[in-house]
Amino acid sequence: MTETCPGPLPPGKPRLKTPPGACDSHVHVIGPYDRFPLNENRGYTAPESTFEDYLRLMESLGLERAVIVHASAYGAMLGVTEDAVMRLGGQGRGVAVVEPDISDSELDRLHEIGFRGLRFTTLLRGGAGIENVPHMADRIKRLGWHVQIFVHGGTELEPILPMLAALPVDAVIDHIGHFKLSEGVDHPAFRALVEHVRGGRCWVKLSGQYRISETGAPFTDVPPMAEALLEARPDRIVWATDWPHVMLWDRPMPSDADILDWIGSRGVDDATIRQVLADNPAELYGFG
Repeated sequence: MTETCPGPLPPGKPRLKTPPGACDSHVHVIGPYDRFPLNENRGYTAPESTFEDYLRLMESLGLERAVIVHASAYGAMLGVTEDAVMRLGGQGRGVAVVEPDISDSELDRLHEIGFRGLRFTTLLRGGAGIENVPHMADRIKRLGWHVQIFVHGGTELEPILPMLAALPVDAVIDHIGHFKLSEGVDHPAFRALVEHVRGGRCWVKLSGQYRISETGAPFTDVPPMAEALLEARPDRIVWATDWPHVMLWDRPMPSDADILDWIGSRGVDDATIRQVLADNPAELYGFG
């Protein structure tokens, strides 16, 4: 039996004015369940958070583009994510979860729809395992895709960085590396991540800060990891809401407006905000 997640808050208005082409680089679409039932082998059950719900959030936050990351609660059943990416048209991209034996023709079909990456994790039931990364990276190189990695930062990230560095494709690290609040910028694994980002083939998503904050918005207790990454390679950092914030059982549900305003509070200038919100995702996901 799976645990039921709380649902997201209604959309709010941020203080930050977004630049043209602003992109949410990590969002999940879940439901409606009469069209897209969840996988039986899943780690959570979430309230429906549909494409229409997300469009309202995009409008409220002033976003023009979005990257739909396939939710692990669907396993490798991509229908709900395919539907969302296609409905976004040229303003949407997708990150898939697939079985290792997926055919090249199916990868080609996903590329035509708008998918640009594969996600791998150690943390979610129904996700593709890290052991599949090298093989699948070889297979998606011809498409110009990347691998997206979701692991525990403090214990699991540093050992796989040499493997990621050797890949023929770029790697994208979820949720600022998914470190614990106590680990911070001086943790050896975070320092290793910063050096890996400096190399240019690794990207990091500024997202999930609300998952480690104990005080909530404006998330002032979160260590200055965003600042360290932006100082290292501002051209390799993207921002995301992580809507609808599934599996958030031990902390308050965040406002997505606060999550957007958080990036504006990092002390960066307008040019860097434009880079993180618009220019970098345009490069990473191939927006025209």
